[in-house]
Amino acid sequence: MRRLLSHVVGAVTRAALIGEGNDAFAVPPFADPSTADWPAAYREAADRAVSAWSDDAKLDAFFAVPWGKVPGRGAVTGYVQEVLVHGWDLAVATGQETELDPSLADFALDFARRALRPENRQDAPFGPVVRPSAGAGPYARLAAWLGRTVPATAG
Repeated sequence: MRRLLSHVVGAVTRAALIGEGNDAFAVPPFADPSTADWPAAYREAADRAVSAWSDDAKLDAFFAVPWGKVPGRGAVTGYVQEVLVHGWDLAVATGQETELDPSLADFALDFARRALRPENRQDAPFGPVVRPSAGAGPYARLAAWLGRTVPATAG
């Protein structure tokens, strides 16, 4: 669990660095695993990312991210997808509600379907697409598209 929390905070920190014009590759995709207050660490990284991306002009500028050189909107969307699916992972692992704002998950799923085609995953850290159960919610469908096995109770 600590490694997943570290990765979420690290990913949001990288999103902030990118928006600030810094080299996100200069820091690992994980935060300090000995962090004592994960909610505070996440809030700090999220506040920094929101501030870094507050200028809409950045959405059309190009940035280097782990998946290539993309417009800012692709960078932000990729990190939104990352936070949502890892939020789903955390919710499943801790027995919490997995389906929150459906518009966010639908947005991320649309991006994932365009950016992470099933036939182009050989170099991506995602498993094959998994078929979610009938009636699965948008977060469960996003998780399944990214290769997670969706428990019958999730979504």
